[in-house]
Amino acid sequence: MRTTLAGVLEYLNQDRRGVAAPRPDDVIVRHVERGEIAVQHLKSGRFAVRPRGTARSILTQVLDEIERYLVRVDGKILRPYEMTRASWGAVVAAGRLAFFPEEAIDMSAAETGPLLHTRDLFEAQGSFDIAAFVDGEFRRRFGYGRQGPAYAPGASLNSRHELHVAYALLRGEKVRECVLSAYRDDPEIGKHDLPWLRPLIEVPALRGALSPAQLQGLCQVMRHEHLPITAGNVGKLLAIVRRLPADCRDVEVDDALFAAGILQPRTAPVLKAAQGPAAAPVSPLAQRIHALATQRRFNATMERAKAQREALEISQRHFDDIARRAVAERTCAGYDWANKVALAVLQRDVAAVLEIFDSPKDWNTETKRALRDETGVDLLQCTAAQRRRRIFQLCGFSPAEQERWEREAAAEKADRVATRAFEDARKRAEASSWRLESGKVLNGREYVDFCIAEGFSEIIDMPRGRARAYRICHPRRGMSRPLRARTAR
Repeated sequence: MRTTLAGVLEYLNQDRRGVAAPRPDDVIVRHVERGEIAVQHLKSGRFAVRPRGTARSILTQVLDEIERYLVRVDGKILRPYEMTRASWGAVVAAGRLAFFPEEAIDMSAAETGPLLHTRDLFEAQGSFDIAAFVDGEFRRRFGYGRQGPAYAPGASLNSRHELHVAYALLRGEKVRECVLSAYRDDPEIGKHDLPWLRPLIEVPALRGALSPAQLQGLCQVMRHEHLPITAGNVGKLLAIVRRLPADCRDVEVDDALFAAGILQPRTAPVLKAAQGPAAAPVSPLAQRIHALATQRRFNATMERAKAQREALEISQRHFDDIARRAVAERTCAGYDWANKVALAVLQRDVAAVLEIFDSPKDWNTETKRALRDETGVDLLQCTAAQRRRRIFQLCGFSPAEQERWEREAAAEKADRVATRAFEDARKRAEASSWRLESGKVLNGREYVDFCIAEGFSEIIDMPRGRARAYRICHPRRGMSRPLRARTAR
């Protein structure tokens, strides 16, 4: 049973959370006075009702019903939290008709004119603005538009029932037990964006006891720590949080509960010391690199944490946890990188040493500083040419040996580049396809081999706008065939 047509719409279109909606053929709507009302399934997936009448008369009927039976009781306009969830849902369903009138009006028939034009003798003639009519009637009858009233002083308009109930409880307003029971029976409502609603329902002492920021901060912190708010601990919690500013942040609530012993220090996982070759330095250089690198990371972590703590972006517990983790990381960090660098220097592996150290002075600064501290070789305050020469000197190379090594390295690099370019060209050629005059299809490599076998031996290029076209020619026949060239990037 529903007392209003809007209530029927609310019932048919309510969120069933994965449960299949009824089929239109299984739904029958009967009005005690007007008889059976047709039900239609819209393309949007929602249900619509089809009462008889003009657009204005249908909307007026819907609004009259919700005013008489749901909103205005004994001459008083009820607030959303003073109604049941289903009743307020019917009011919202009526407000939806402002922009979704097809849920109560056959708009396909209305396009021909009769429904969108007034037909009564005492109504003004002309087109009928449904949205303006519904919104205007809401304001005239109830004092707020179709979106509903503001859920709190100074807050925005909102039509969510749970939001109005939550803020009413927060203010200490009286909410009927039948309304609260509906929320007790459905813990999913407001679970993700109103986590403080359930404590207000389950622990009456919280209602009207704290400011919004205090209450929301308390519920957020306790929920994050998986600690319940109960009738047994609510008195102590209220005494702690009431001492905070009314506009306090979650961090301040966390600090107050931590200082009172309600919250425990955060526990960090125990880091294991490095094992194997990374457990110890291979030389004083490795020891120095490790010390400088770990100290830099420690200092950066702590400076950032101190700035966040001073700005009250993190709680004291969070700051202490960061500090413990930073100390553990500095103590347990392995010598992988430090030993790699130290071994390259000890073995005079010039290629590896160049890869590590031949970079601008603001790169790899801890490693370069450690090298200067342990060997006296300064790679920070020098030009690029001086830096490269000092690296070769560190590895025992004379200027002539350096020149020969660089020449050989350049030749090897050129060979590698050429080999890679050849492989890329081969892959691109094999990925292309060519159709011969006979209809046979060859890939790019097979096509070039075929042309060469037939005597095509010269490649010419011709300008074509800003590009160039390539052809392979047969010198004696005066024939040519097209080629494609692509520049590797």
